[in-house]
Amino acid sequence: LLLLLLGSAPGAEATALGALKLDNYTFDKILAIPGHTYFVKFDQSYAYGEKEDSFKELCKLAYTVPKFFIAEVPVQEYGDKDNDDLREKFKLSKDDFPAYFLFNEGNKEGLRYSGAITVADLSAWLRKNQIKMPFHGTIGELDDVAKKFLQGGHADEHLDEAKKLAEGTYSTDRKASMYVKIMQKIKEKGAEYPMTEMARVTKILEGKVTPEKAAEMNDKMKILSVFAAKDEL
Repeated sequence: LLLLLLGSAPGAEATALGALKLDNYTFDKILAIPGHTYFVKFDQSYAYGEKEDSFKELCKLAYTVPKFFIAEVPVQEYGDKDNDDLREKFKLSKDDFPAYFLFNEGNKEGLRYSGAITVADLSAWLRKNQIKMPFHGTIGELDDVAKKFLQGGHADEHLDEAKKLAEGTYSTDRKASMYVKIMQKIKEKGAEYPMTEMARVTKILEGKVTPEKAAEMNDKMKILSVFAAKDEL
C-alpha cells in the first residue's frame, strides 16, 4: 500500500516528490501500519514559497531513513473543502499552516512541531526525536567522522581520518577543511567551542558582510551544527 501511494503521489495535487499524500480516507489507515514513523504536514492545497521549498528539501533528505515517511495533507479552504475535517480534528486554523506532526508508537495522537520552518531546524527536531535524519548541506562521510570524534574523546585518529578525507576525496569542497579546523579548535578550547563559535558567527552574519563571506559563514554554521548536535548523533 505504501509503495502504491508513493508511486502515485508525485502527480497528485502538487504533492512534493518523496512525500505521501494523505486524505480523510487514507490518513488513519496509513498511520496504523505498525513499525513506521510519519512526519505529516498540514497545509493549504498547492502550497508555495520558502516554507514549501524547505518541505521539498526535507522530503529529499529523508529518503534514506528506513521506516520513516514524510507525508502531507492538503486542505482545501473553498469548494469541496477536502480534508477540512482533518484540520478540525487537529484543532488547526489556516493561520497555523504549515503545521507539522510526528506520529509513531510513542506519539499516536501526534507530537506537534513548533519551531522554525527550515530544513535545518526540522531535521534537528526530528533527530532529537530519535529519527536518524542526515544533516542538511554537510558532507555525510565527514559527519560520520565527526560523530566518532565526539563520541571517542576527541581522539587524534579521528582528526587524522578527517584530514585524509579533506585533503583527498573532498579536496575541492571548502566545507571539508572546516571539519578539520573545528576538530582542532575543540581539542584546543574544549567541547563548548562549537556553540560559542556559532554565536560569534551569528553576530557576524547580522552585520554587513559580502555575499561571498555570508555564503562561507553559512557553510561554517552548517558544519558547526554537526558538532553542536552531539546529543543528536
